[in-house]
Amino acid sequence: MENILNEPIETYNQTGLEISNYQASKKLYPILKWAGGKEQELKYIIPRLPENFSNYYEPFVGGGAVYTALQANEYFINDKSEELISLYRSITNEDRKVFFHATEEIIHNWDLLTFVTEKNADFFIKTYKSFSENQITETKLKDILFEFILKNAEQFNGMFSTIFNFNIENFIKEIKVNLVRKIKRMKELELLKSKLPDNDILDNIETALKSAFYMHFRHIYNNTEKYNIQSAFKSAIFLFIRNFAYSGMFRYNSNGDFNVPYGGIAYNRKNYSKKIDYLKTKELKSLLENTKIENLDFEDFFNLHKPKKNDFIFLDPPYDSEFSTYAKNEFTRIDQERLANFMINKCEGKWMMIIKNTDFIFSLYDQKGLNINSFDKKYLVSFMNRNDKDVEHLIITNY
Repeated sequence: MENILNEPIETYNQTGLEISNYQASKKLYPILKWAGGKEQELKYIIPRLPENFSNYYEPFVGGGAVYTALQANEYFINDKSEELISLYRSITNEDRKVFFHATEEIIHNWDLLTFVTEKNADFFIKTYKSFSENQITETKLKDILFEFILKNAEQFNGMFSTIFNFNIENFIKEIKVNLVRKIKRMKELELLKSKLPDNDILDNIETALKSAFYMHFRHIYNNTEKYNIQSAFKSAIFLFIRNFAYSGMFRYNSNGDFNVPYGGIAYNRKNYSKKIDYLKTKELKSLLENTKIENLDFEDFFNLHKPKKNDFIFLDPPYDSEFSTYAKNEFTRIDQERLANFMINKCEGKWMMIIKNTDFIFSLYDQKGLNINSFDKKYLVSFMNRNDKDVEHLIITNY
């Protein structure tokens, strides 16, 4: 197999012909970070596109790194994640105004927490130093913080408009828990290292407040049926927690609840407004309006929208590993066999697949008429060390 790790990105394919379906000056990029996203692999994908094609299909679209990079007459995308597809639809369908209103409400309240930190800087610094220097006990610390929260309860309660007025008591509880936990952790670190300067104290306090805000919305997200959350609101919450979850991870516990913590101090000033401004652009709206968006099994998707000979399909299926589900949608070896059989024996269009190389996967696609190349990839996100940092991936094409 040919190794293509060091090949430069070009808008030409292997024969030197210009690829008409790639726009190097494109204004579009993925709508969100997604596990296994292919932004870093575009330098391998673009040079191996067909010389040109009519329509574009992607049955495992994820964040849409390839989808937003290519130009086609029409687009057909699909993903098994109901929440992801609801997000795609919310950006462009009749719920668009509701979705962006909810998103802007989240941003407004997020920014208010920075204001609360700065407005009460003297209080937070004095309280922390009193605890750090053993002038007050942990019990007294809790009393002081709880008194502060009660005093400012109206301000905290007022952060949420009626569209997100769900169990505000939970938000207040999260503020209490996160402030106490963070201050105790800061004291522990000072004992191991050195005294924190005032600006670091405030950064950590802001992290505690924003972690509380994040945890509250995570709670709402995990209880959308209980609170009867509308689809557009759920998409707004989904997008928020996906952008502020630690390392962009997408993980559920055994009860089916999303359980990734807040990203931490580096996320406090993350420019979320810039992301939302992008989602509002006419370029992205135009692309989505020219796209059929489905939430189906890949085979049902292809049976509903059949690619023709001059169409192109990009495939980024779940990998053949024990950790093959990121969004409560298991993809088994039987599914891998179904996919290989469909693409090799039933698909009329030209297709490209990127997938982790295992003996099982290689055996499915080591067939006459398919071209297989390999490359090494460094994962941007590591899930509990279940994936090696450096693994070989395959690019498989039927052209």
